[in-house]
Amino acid sequence: MKTRIITGFVLLLIAIPVLAFGEATLFSAVLALELVATFEMLRCLGAVRTPALAIPSFIYAAAVPCGLFFVYALAGRPVGCIVLLSALTYFYVVTLLVLSVLSGGKVSVSLACQCAVTVLYITVGFTGLIMTRMRPHGLFFVIMTAVTACATDIFAYFSGMLFGRHKLIPNVSPKKTVEGAIGGTLMSTLAFVGCGYLYAYYNHFAGVRLFALIFCGCFLAVVSQFGDLIASYIKRAAGIKDYGRIFPGHGGVLDRFDSIIAVAPAMCILLFVPGLFPIIS
Repeated sequence: MKTRIITGFVLLLIAIPVLAFGEATLFSAVLALELVATFEMLRCLGAVRTPALAIPSFIYAAAVPCGLFFVYALAGRPVGCIVLLSALTYFYVVTLLVLSVLSGGKVSVSLACQCAVTVLYITVGFTGLIMTRMRPHGLFFVIMTAVTACATDIFAYFSGMLFGRHKLIPNVSPKKTVEGAIGGTLMSTLAFVGCGYLYAYYNHFAGVRLFALIFCGCFLAVVSQFGDLIASYIKRAAGIKDYGRIFPGHGGVLDRFDSIIAVAPAMCILLFVPGLFPIIS
């Protein structure tokens, strides 16, 4: 626990300048994390040493954030980003399937599909942080993405430890409880609402839409917990404890950012759809 806390504190110290120095710095940091996470996932699936799967996966993982960053930065059009993401995803999936067919059975279609789904999930998750940062008040919402994921994790842990009686999904995560999930959701929602009001107050906004804050906070807290469960399910199916060892006490990038990569696209969707539960009025 001590090592875990120290590592978390160091990550916080690193995150402050990364966020403060602007969009390009965040983009570089997120791209690096995404490539490491892709490597961890491919290694987990046993595909990292299969060039027909690994090379297209790394190209896709780098091309999506780079492409969307420059398209949105230059054109400022979300529609163009959606078209680019769809095109890159289509060619990535088709490439994996074609190479699987041409391998003559050396690369299974099942493994190709697993790589496609998981790398797509990771790539969209991390890219969501970049796209969120480029929206109005983007820095606040990137911070809230991290706050939601961390608050949900922390309060679910303590709620489960104090009140946990009923196992949530024991085959996936034996220690998680229903009471912990409820406590994590409620407390994370309160944190989301409180941060929203503070941000509005210090920036002199006319007001805050309380229902929007409650809805978004609750929705993102639930998404955060599913992100944790998804990552746990994949690594347990592969028979490993952690995805990596890059963060002492936490594991790999996917162990530490599993909730964030689930929350980031959800946050991005809420911000990109005009009039859909705007948080700041």
